[in-house]
Amino acid sequence: MILSSKTIQPVDSLISISATILEILKTKNMPVDELFEEFNKKYYKKINIEKLILAINFLFITNNIKDNNEIITINIQQS
Repeated sequence: MILSSKTIQPVDSLISISATILEILKTKNMPVDELFEEFNKKYYKKINIEKLILAINFLFITNNIKDNNEIITINIQQS
């Protein structure tokens, strides 16, 4: 599910969905419901909210995004 395979198309993989989420969040921080609407406008095909939440969890676990009072933001670490 994270990567594409014989049964999972690349557009359905969490990697592809997560990359699009990061592109959207580069322009504006937003809550999950707004991110869901924006994602389905921009992505190749519509996804359900469960798949979006899985991708958000993946990005959070890999420390790419953070939650700030229910607003999702890109986690930019300064070195």
